[in-house]
Amino acid sequence: MFDDSRLLGYKSFSKRLNDRVLTDYYLRLMLIARALFKWENLPNGLDEKWIERYLFSEGACMFYKDPKLGYMVAQIGETGPLNYYDEPTTIFPYATNYLYEGPTLTNNVNAVIIRNNDEMLPTAPTIQLYAYKLTNIERTIDTNILAQKIPTVVKCTDRQRLSFKNAINQRNDNEPVIYSDKGMNTEDITTLDIKAPIVFDKLQIQKHAVWNECMTYLGINNANMDKRERLVDDEVQANNEQVQASEDIFLKARQKACEEINRIFGTNISVKRRNLSKDVLERMESLEKDANDVEVDFE
Repeated sequence: MFDDSRLLGYKSFSKRLNDRVLTDYYLRLMLIARALFKWENLPNGLDEKWIERYLFSEGACMFYKDPKLGYMVAQIGETGPLNYYDEPTTIFPYATNYLYEGPTLTNNVNAVIIRNNDEMLPTAPTIQLYAYKLTNIERTIDTNILAQKIPTVVKCTDRQRLSFKNAINQRNDNEPVIYSDKGMNTEDITTLDIKAPIVFDKLQIQKHAVWNECMTYLGINNANMDKRERLVDDEVQANNEQVQASEDIFLKARQKACEEINRIFGTNISVKRRNLSKDVLERMESLEKDANDVEVDFE
């Protein structure tokens, strides 16, 4: 269960909240990114979540057969020289509390590298950037809303202060008429309104645009998140092409790995894009911030 005592007792509430909002956005986007692809016909014991976890964080992983444990996926270590295409040749697997004891593993001979994309770039750094952007806008919205609560500053003499406080109390009590002393000099009273302008509505639109940009990067159609009647056909088509291009970057590399795995090991593994419904994505976007104790290292 979430314990908010640490949050409330934190030296800087605002800094702690910044960290929590950043972590929340990062985790939400991470879960979407790791749920985009559905792997089928994986050997018993293999879970697609480990493949996608390695690809998201490391940019690549390797598929091989352990003499004792059978088919596995693990992180990649390179031991041999690169070939003339700058591809690693001899590779070895490593994982937590695991030591590979078997024949030498050669890429595309008895082991296959599964890539997140052609350059084996991880998704995590880009998701971190979008989490930073969304957090910055979200916290600015919070600050702007809070700024609307700043009271009006009143300059008056000590003798006038009590009268003015009484007038404010009468206003708060919904008195229809406020009475003051006949000798009260109102010319000596000045007010200063230091409320910030209301911009959180515009910031909300900007946050929505950044979220959609991230969805495009992940290959998720987001034109339907805006009012389609506001978009002309060419704008929708352009968005669809960008989304398709982004999807192909990730899908092509995974499908190529499936082909090599099936060729070498005689399996029938395949991967396809998982259909994420519009309703699910919109609900995920509109979730209230739910503080949690997960710490993410952004160093």
